[in-house]
Amino acid sequence: MRSPRRGAPDTSGRTLARNCHIREINRGRLSGSSSIGQTHFVPAGEECCANLAETFSLEITSLTNGPDALARHGGRVVFVPGAAPGDRLRARLVTEHKTYARAQVTHHCVPGPAYREPPCPWAAECGGCPWQQVRYPAQLAAKTQNVRDALARIACVGAQRELTIVAAPREWGYRHRIRLHVGAGGRLGYKRPRSHEIVEVGACQVADPALSAAIAPLRGALQRFATRLDSVELLTNGRGGVVAFAVTRDLWRTQDADPIASLMRDGPEFAGVRLHGTGWELSWGDVRVVFSPDPAQTPITLHPGSFTQVNADANQLLVRAVVAWAAGATRVLDLFCGAGNLSLPLARAGASVVGVDRDRGAIADAAASAAAAGITDIRFEVSTADRFLRQQGVAGADLVVLDPPRAGAPSVATQLGRLRPRRILYVSCDPATMARDVRTLAAAGYAVDRVQPIDLFPQTEHVETLLEAARW
Repeated sequence: MRSPRRGAPDTSGRTLARNCHIREINRGRLSGSSSIGQTHFVPAGEECCANLAETFSLEITSLTNGPDALARHGGRVVFVPGAAPGDRLRARLVTEHKTYARAQVTHHCVPGPAYREPPCPWAAECGGCPWQQVRYPAQLAAKTQNVRDALARIACVGAQRELTIVAAPREWGYRHRIRLHVGAGGRLGYKRPRSHEIVEVGACQVADPALSAAIAPLRGALQRFATRLDSVELLTNGRGGVVAFAVTRDLWRTQDADPIASLMRDGPEFAGVRLHGTGWELSWGDVRVVFSPDPAQTPITLHPGSFTQVNADANQLLVRAVVAWAAGATRVLDLFCGAGNLSLPLARAGASVVGVDRDRGAIADAAASAAAAGITDIRFEVSTADRFLRQQGVAGADLVVLDPPRAGAPSVATQLGRLRPRRILYVSCDPATMARDVRTLAAAGYAVDRVQPIDLFPQTEHVETLLEAARW
């Protein structure tokens, strides 16, 4: 979910910063300066010097809408990774700007009530879970506030009904897919924040245990690989196995069939492997992935590369909410429908549904799943949402559902403001881009009725939000 914007403070949640371990940091690694380890005390309230060797006292006031915690010093906002609200700590300056600065924790003086020791041994290096050091109730409170603040600050609106955030069923081990980057010599892991350097991990605290168990044998196979891979996505297949989906810009080396065969033979957790290159694709075993988006167990079968929510259990809570809020709608247009995560449950609930997505493979999977489930009052079209709205309008729908990528859907919001469907359900994983699009809808005469945050991403700053907009 998509690329960060450069050159701005991390209040939007689109940029990952270094998640520093709170006990102690490796001073000098970031700047290359041996003087970083020197400690100088700056009285609280004084302007901190730009010299990176100095440390100063901070008190963390909140979490931001990005990966960092927030403090104030010398009249400026200070972004601090690896901290929790209420922490009193000492930090050193990393970068400074006119209105904000970035600092790195050197040690805690008094940990706040929201702080906990990160359970992951790679938390200091890997930026994938920048809120591990924050107790889960405090994470939920921060996400609720971030959604509220984004709507007020960017869209200048508030919800008539703001519903309590729904916690994830599992705080750990919830991801059914993870993407690992591949380096020279079979190095396998996540990228260090703001860097192309790969942090090798032995396991992942937020991944399904089956995915963590698959990392070591996959690394062993990649050490024998001649084809240069860019990344490997591991997915649980819904039937007790794991599927590996690798992407490369290299040519296929036929000798790599041997390590793949060994992986499939000696790693019983691997049900299938797919390699996707420029103009070529190869598969071994069964690469299909099955998941159920609703409690009625509407099965969806898809292939690697099609989008799915990473948290299968929390996704069912999202789908249940969407179906409940859609009650009374007879014709539904589902934009950015993917493989049918929302379309199929809505059709099963009795609505006539049109699903639209630009991903031809996802649409094929959605149509096949609908046919297998015996759902007939549904059709899918391969198109961008913007093009579909220009050509067919809302296709007679009395409810439009959209679940765009993290970048949001500004042109679609403009089109919907022109077409004026009676109700819109907007599913978003980024409060800032959602609020931007809601501002467009508000200018077209829509009011925000309900807002429901749902936490699909524990240990991170990200939050899923379901919002209902209706015409005045």
